[in-house]
Amino acid sequence: MTPEALIILRPEIDFSTFLGVALKVLGHSLASAADASSVKRSDPSRFLSCLSSMRSDGPDMSPRLLPHLSYSLLIVADEHDILDILECAAGMSFVTTESQVRNVLFAVVTGTLAQWKAAVIAGASQEIEPTVRYAFNKIQGLFKAEGLNLWVGYRQRQARDQRTFLLEDKRGH
Repeated sequence: MTPEALIILRPEIDFSTFLGVALKVLGHSLASAADASSVKRSDPSRFLSCLSSMRSDGPDMSPRLLPHLSYSLLIVADEHDILDILECAAGMSFVTTESQVRNVLFAVVTGTLAQWKAAVIAGASQEIEPTVRYAFNKIQGLFKAEGLNLWVGYRQRQARDQRTFLLEDKRGH
């Protein structure tokens, strides 16, 4: 079976409290850079931009900011693939159960953006089975659709199976 992945839990950011208190305490708006940008940002992307502006010392998607946001994904895959998916998602919380279809498992996996970034990198490598790589390619696309391109330092290269792609570090590491 082709694995399926869907975001089922996103962070909800109370911008009025966060930005209101920040304005009072810091004397300036943490959202000014994000709001001045012509790029439309999702709430999680805007939040990361605000966190970045607190210190003004790095990009919005700085690895040190990614643990501040968590997502839960629903993943449905055959038993063999789900085990490999969970291996790539090491350190994340998960719960699984059998579905009505024999050898197909239903899982909810929760992790921070830092954990999802690492899982997608691990899951989009050459040594991973194509069906598992397909799941992580899909997961990467879900986060990109959320306005979160966490893989700026990576390039996509077509895998031998011609159905999936590999993520390679642009620095050659």
